[in-house]
Formats: sequence, structure tokens, C-alpha cells
Amino acid sequence: MLAVLVMGTSLGMVAVMPPAASADTADYKILAGDQATNKILRFDPATSTWDDWSWSPVAAGITGTAAENFNGGNDFRVRATAEGPSQLVVVDGEGLIAKVDYETGEPLWSTSVDRADNLHSVELLPDGNVAVAATGTGYVRIFQAAGSGSTAVSAKFLLRNVHATLWDPGIRRLWVAGSPLDASGKEYQVLKALEVTGPASAPGLREDSARTQVISTSTDAVHDVAADFNDPDKLWITTNSRVQTYDKTTRQLAGGGTDIDRNAVKSISAQPSGQIIQTKADQYRVPQVICGSPVNGWCTATLDFFNPAKSVTRSGAQFYKARLESPFYGVRDHAQRGRVFDTAGGTTVKVDNNDKISRIEATAGADGRMHVLTLIQGTGMWSRTRDANGVWEESATNLDSNPQITDAALVVDGNGVQHAFTLIPDHSIWYRTRPLNGDWDGSSTRVYRGADIRSIAAVVNPTSGRLHLLMARTTGVWEQSTSAAGVWSTPTWIDKNPDIADMAAAALPDGTLHLFSVTAWGGVYHRKGTDTAWEIGASPVPLGTESPAIGQVRSLAVAGWPSTQLDLVTLRSGLGLWNQTWTTGGTWAAPVRGDAAPGSIQLYAARPGGLLHVGRISELS
Repeated sequence: MLAVLVMGTSLGMVAVMPPAASADTADYKILAGDQATNKILRFDPATSTWDDWSWSPVAAGITGTAAENFNGGNDFRVRATAEGPSQLVVVDGEGLIAKVDYETGEPLWSTSVDRADNLHSVELLPDGNVAVAATGTGYVRIFQAAGSGSTAVSAKFLLRNVHATLWDPGIRRLWVAGSPLDASGKEYQVLKALEVTGPASAPGLREDSARTQVISTSTDAVHDVAADFNDPDKLWITTNSRVQTYDKTTRQLAGGGTDIDRNAVKSISAQPSGQIIQTKADQYRVPQVICGSPVNGWCTATLDFFNPAKSVTRSGAQFYKARLESPFYGVRDHAQRGRVFDTAGGTTVKVDNNDKISRIEATAGADGRMHVLTLIQGTGMWSRTRDANGVWEESATNLDSNPQITDAALVVDGNGVQHAFTLIPDHSIWYRTRPLNGDWDGSSTRVYRGADIRSIAAVVNPTSGRLHLLMARTTGVWEQSTSAAGVWSTPTWIDKNPDIADMAAAALPDGTLHLFSVTAWGGVYHRKGTDTAWEIGASPVPLGTESPAIGQVRSLAVAGWPSTQLDLVTLRSGLGLWNQTWTTGGTWAAPVRGDAAPGSIQLYAARPGGLLHVGRISELS
């Protein structure tokens, strides 16, 4: 969720997620749902013992038929939360859905559905809502997990025989897997990524069709989807006959490896050490082992470990799934990444062949030159210029090597001086300049310090030369500007909407400033201002009939000065890039699709020499 602006731009918001365990982190304890004792139990791999902890809904104080008939849990996950203690979310085949304080076991929220729904998977979303998958009736639902609970549908996505839900913080999508039917009525297995739209109080679900992956064209029913701690691009997928890995970057499936790739695996987890834990139905072992009363085809008394290999059997147990106790979503919040392409006048050129770029930013000067910043995780921010003749510099310059940078803004003033701002998330904003035909400052100066900054944008007034820094915070948008003498002002509050996901800003030759923001659920708003004041209210931008009903805006960019019109470019989920213009008369043209590629993940807009340039990061595929 990023943006760009000219005369100013923004790279946009980066999701704030808890840090994941790294490869050298100690392995986690393991939770296992036991259908013999009707409890969730916990195993410590460091001591190879079952400890004294257990959880069941009745013991926790949850009442009702679904709680009383609890059968050990079909799925359960521990997740870190921004509010404080980790939480445990649980679903059970008898219909129970619960969110509890993991430290105390006390219920925070619960509800139930009909047992015929056959709940199979659960996930706690970053906003506190709970996503569930029901195999029996074939749906994914999001419940507003607050208050007394309700079976009212907040959001619903239909997928036949759906078995898995997994939130991916790197792409902010909910992975689900199921077994739909093709046009001829033949079953196949599919992995889908769902976009969670809207605020927590009114969530929605929409398929990100560009990420759909067919796992198998047979009736080889899919069972589980899991993340890998040490490889943010990898997913583990289990079906009736196989265990495979899926590379999110190359979109390729591969075998899970010797011994790991086997049949009848109901759940899989990957520890930080690289060790794999599986539950495999005992009925399909060789020789066959009896499990369940009556005997069934899904339970086991054994947890199987690989790399290194061992098995742990609990006499009389009937486990369906086992999960790590880890409170993290499985991967560090790696942003999406890819190569940068620039399109102008119908011609597209590759600006940067590095496939690890996660953010881009651009601005244009009156001299016809265009300047681009690219963010590469771990190495910081890089700068590259396109001259007035259209020739790009062969290599980029590393202007800031701080690996913690997640966002940046770039503007150029009337004297050709570039002004770059970089964000250290939840900490501070830093600033440096580059004079016309000169080099970047050797170091940055801190211009703001705060613990709740989400994203930044910047714009310069072409008539006064004053800089304006815009900050999206948890309380809305704040502005800090320079005086005629170059002294930074105290931040002022200009937009109280706390749900802003991305920003872009631009100026026009008449000295007016224009701020664009996109909300978490895809609405785009326009606010006008000057050096001294901004309009009290923002106006919604008419986005056409294709949004938000079909394609949610998740990022935007805008180009202004030296043109007398504003060119707004929006990135819409699954629909590519869309362009529309605004004139000083206040009229918006209808949006026109500029680039239909669904794999674009971030963009910029700039107008060097009077020609609109739209840049995009094209996700590796």
C-alpha cells in the first residue's frame, strides 16, 4: 500500500506486524488437538515431554452446546497482538469458534455455527477479527471478534471443500485452499489469496485472482497450508497424496523432500531451526495403525518430525492437527518486490533489473529530468536519474544504506534541488538534499520523531519554494512545513481519518497543494491546501463503476507541476493501473485503464518535459 507524488511522492504504508522468529530462535512448543480427551495439549520438543498445560472451552468458562461437545479442536493458532498478550484462536467440528487470552486461557470472544459446517481452519487477522474455513458448507467467513459474538456474516467467500486459512503479512492476503469443480463438474485443488477489505467494523473478502494457483487437477483433496519461518517466499501445502512447497515468487510447486513428501498428512509446521512437524492419519501408515473409536481416517497418536527425524507417540491420543505455539504469522513482514518499469507515450522500458525492489518514488524537475528512488530491503534507498534526453543512468547510487527504511518521499524544487525523506517506522523521519548537478548530502538530518508513523509523502510549493512533509499516523494525517527561512514548523493535524492506508501529494503552478489519500477499504479522497491552510474536508474521488465493487484501490500516485492538471494513477487489486485527470475547474475525468497487468505492486507518477511517466514495480512471476 504505497504511493507516489509529483511535485512529491510517497512510497506508502507498510503493515506493522510483530517481528518473526529468525533461524537462530529456539524452536517453539507444539499444540496438538486431542479428540480422545477433548483438549488441546502442549508438547515441548526441547525436553520431549508433554507439559501440564491444556485448554478446553468449558474449563475456560465458555458455555453452550458447541463448547460442551468440544472435540479437541480442528484447528488452533497462537498469534501476537498489538493490544498486548498473545491470543489463541480455536475452531472445532462441533461448531465452536473462540478467541482467548493465551496466557490465562480466559475467553475474549466466542460464537458457534451449525456443526454441519464442519469448521476446519482458523486465523486471527491483524485487526482482531477471526477468519474461519468451513469444509462442510464450503465457505470462508470473517467474524467481528468483539462483544458477545454472533453468527451474522460479516464477510463470506465461497469455496467448495475449503480446508485452510493462513494470513500472509508480506502480501496482506489470506491464503485459502479448497476443491472446486470445473465447468465439466470435475474436482480440482486450488490455492487462492483473498484480500481483506474494509475497516475491522465492516470487513469484506475479495479474491486476488492474479495469485490463484492450481495445486492438482485430480481429486487429491488439499488439507493444510503453512508458512516457513526461514523463507518468506515459501508455503507448505499438504494434500491426500503429497506434501509440496509453493514458491510465491516463481509461482512453482515442488516436492517437499525425501520422507517429508508423503500421503495423508493432515497438518504441517516448520520450526525456525528448519525442523518439520507433521500429523499423518494412522490408518494410512504402513503397517496400518488403529486410531479412533470408531476407527477413522484422519486421526493419529503420533507427531512426526523431520530434519532431524523422530516420532513422538502419546498412547491413546487422537490428534488431527498440530501447530507451533509461535505467536507470529510465520514470516517476517517482507514487502512484495520485483523489477521497475517506466511507461510513457505507449513505450515501456525497464528502469532497474534488480528483482528485490519493494518501493519506488519519483519526481520531475522543470529541466526535464526525472529522479527515482528505489528501496531494496537490507541495503536501504537508491537513487537514479533520467536525463532530459530520456537516457537513464546505468547504475543507481546508494544514498542511504540504513536497512530499517520502509518508506520515502522525494520532491524537486524550482532550483532543481532534490529533497529526500526516509522513514524509520514507528521511530523517525530523516531528510537530505541533492543540489542540481551535485551529490547527495553525506548524512541525513532528523526532522521528526514519533512512535506511530505509518507512511510519508512530501510536496513543494512551486511559487514559494516551501516544503511540506505529510505523515500518516494512527490518528490521521499531520503536516510539517518549512518557513521562508527553511525552518521546520511544529506538526499540525490536517486529517483525522485513522484508516488512511496510502497517500500521495502534488502541487500546481498556481501554488495550490493537493493531498490524496486512500482508506483501508479502497476509497480515495482529495484535499486542497496552500502554504498556510488546508481545506477542512476532503472530497471523494469518483473512481468509476469498477471500484470498489470489483477492484479496490490499494495504492496511488499523482503528478502535477509543471503541468496545470493533476494526473491521478490508482493501483487496483487484480485490475492493474488506472489513470484519470483533474483540472483547475474541479472536474474529474472518468478513469481509464492504463496498464492491465494484475501483478503490479507499487507505482509512481511524474511528468518530465510535459509527458506523463507512470512507473510500476512488476512482481516477479
